[in-house]
Amino acid sequence: MMLLALSGCGSAPADGQTVREHFETLAGFEVELKILSDLGQSVLEYQVDYVYNREDNDTFTITAPESLAGIGGTIAGTDNASFTLQYDGLALDDAMPQRIGLTPADALFCLMNDLRTAEPVQLWTERADGASLLVLRYEQQDADGKVEKQVWLTEDSLQPVCAEFSADGTRVLQLLVTDYRQT
Repeated sequence: MMLLALSGCGSAPADGQTVREHFETLAGFEVELKILSDLGQSVLEYQVDYVYNREDNDTFTITAPESLAGIGGTIAGTDNASFTLQYDGLALDDAMPQRIGLTPADALFCLMNDLRTAEPVQLWTERADGASLLVLRYEQQDADGKVEKQVWLTEDSLQPVCAEFSADGTRVLQLLVTDYRQT
């Protein structure tokens, strides 16, 4: 009943378990992302080609801005705690982000972990541009503060559309999927 009330329409959307099962069994996908990172003093925009591979490492290549285009990286690990990042073979152990999951480099990796393993605190449907979207909201409180993630998926295929990340109530990152290919 709660899902019906949250959805705003006659049929209940997929639940958290359905979403977790979908992303746990998803073998892989390739996406083109537009990433907006708001550091408080400036907003930076990146474009990235990202390859998610459930059975192996994820990879990415920065395509914009031009000054960073062509830089590639590998993301390894099975969860946020075991996350490792390598830029073209160079491991950055000492340069890990202060708050994991809130940087352009690790946001999609950590969001995929949430979609596979976490229960959203809220779930509802919305319509945008004629499409029915499933919206999931995740929250985590730790010693560093509160992190909130909101992700929009197509309701019929659970394809990622966009996501917003906030730290202590301030939006710090947006991911916009401009192209998606399931592999």
